[in-house]
Amino acid sequence: MEVKVEYKSNNSGGSWWLDDKQWAALEAAGWVIDWYANQKDRIFKAKDGRWLGALASAAHLECETPRDAILAFEKVTGLDASEEGCNCCGPPHYFSWNGGGASGEDILTVLHGDRAKLSKREMLEQE
Repeated sequence: MEVKVEYKSNNSGGSWWLDDKQWAALEAAGWVIDWYANQKDRIFKAKDGRWLGALASAAHLECETPRDAILAFEKVTGLDASEEGCNCCGPPHYFSWNGGGASGEDILTVLHGDRAKLSKREMLEQE
């Protein structure tokens, strides 16, 4: 059974973390992009189809697990989905799905399970 995983980008630190090419690459990889140019109800949309300089800030992908979507996102964009962003704006990437969601370091638990909750020392001692 597939799950719909939604992605939202946050303008963390005063800039968008995905550029135009990364949005296009996500679309080519099967993500459905919520392009600003297609949003008829946005009264503050610029004439060039951008909002605050971005072409989009949300997308979704149907896949087996949230982990699969996050790994696909990282592979296509070359970005680290677990980035913390700046301390005032928060993480730049947020993923949500039925009954769950994660951003920042919480992404690591989705990707690596309980192992991500270990301290660096605990991980080293397990090796």
